[in-house]
Amino acid sequence: MDCFENGSDCPYLNMEQLESFIGKVMASRTLLHLSFCLAFVGVFSFAVILSGNHDVAVAAMISCLYILTCTYVGRWYGKSWLNRSVVQVPLSKSILIFLMIVLGGAAGAAFMFKGNVNRYFLQNLFICFPISLLFVFFGIAIALARHTLSTQVKEAKIAQEQRESELRLLLSQLSPHFLFNTLNNIYGISLTQQQRVPTLLLKLSELLRYSVYETREEFIPLENELLYLKNYIDFEKIQNGDRLVLEHTIEEKPREKTRIAPMLLIVFVENAFKHSKSTRNQKMSVFITLAVQKGWICFTIKNSFEPGQRQLTGFEEPSGIGLHHTLKRLDLIYGSDYLYKATHDNDTYNVELRLKAK
Repeated sequence: MDCFENGSDCPYLNMEQLESFIGKVMASRTLLHLSFCLAFVGVFSFAVILSGNHDVAVAAMISCLYILTCTYVGRWYGKSWLNRSVVQVPLSKSILIFLMIVLGGAAGAAFMFKGNVNRYFLQNLFICFPISLLFVFFGIAIALARHTLSTQVKEAKIAQEQRESELRLLLSQLSPHFLFNTLNNIYGISLTQQQRVPTLLLKLSELLRYSVYETREEFIPLENELLYLKNYIDFEKIQNGDRLVLEHTIEEKPREKTRIAPMLLIVFVENAFKHSKSTRNQKMSVFITLAVQKGWICFTIKNSFEPGQRQLTGFEEPSGIGLHHTLKRLDLIYGSDYLYKATHDNDTYNVELRLKAK
């Protein structure tokens, strides 16, 4: 009870206060730099004391402060040069500040270590000048490195935001494209086979639910994407009936941690069915295989096609927009971690896609 009645005696509240103080220090640049300086001087002075040189402990502490002063002056030089469009620092002022630091350091060193400024000033001046110059340049290097790193982080963040924006745009265009093609197919069937329409609409609603609600993440479990593919294949079975010759070997239970970008594979499957049904043959053939092997998602699909079809050779056709967007998404998401190969042999069109499993 005492702990809750008197918060100052409660170790948990003290820990919270400590965490709050650390948070404030990290949030304030001034406090952060001050804490760093105190820690630097404290550690160095403590090492001197442990070595047994108690007489020079104060001098060592002041030397640390001098080194830090040179470094921060150099950092200020660097920031002023980088922001020269905002802060104009005359060269004469910069040189004057540096000379004041060197002269002050030489006088202080002569007094602390020798006890006679007039006699040992020149000797310490030759020591302080290169040391001061070294740490001023060190401070300038820190400012330049920090600016470069900050610029790279900002550029990377902008590039990432642009990439995510383009991916969202491409994905948002795939769903209407898929819906447009599917509704056209249902319309054609409704003219001659009205009894199939209710079942097709039910399957279509399941497909749309997935494309709208379950594709918001950059990567999703592979099993979710496979379930979507199987629903689409069922949709095509109902739509094409006995004309369809279908063989598919799809891994039933891929490893739980295997993830894939959503709505990638469906575009190749949709194209395969679309181009195979537009042939003059009585039968349309589609063969699909998918497996996860040695960290790669291996997907192949073959379909019958008419050798003279333009849709398979040009993105300028409206029917090629889905494939065009998908290849752009592959470049943006996977970079060099994918292999895409499309070939045709007589009346068979082959697509091979290998993705690095995420």
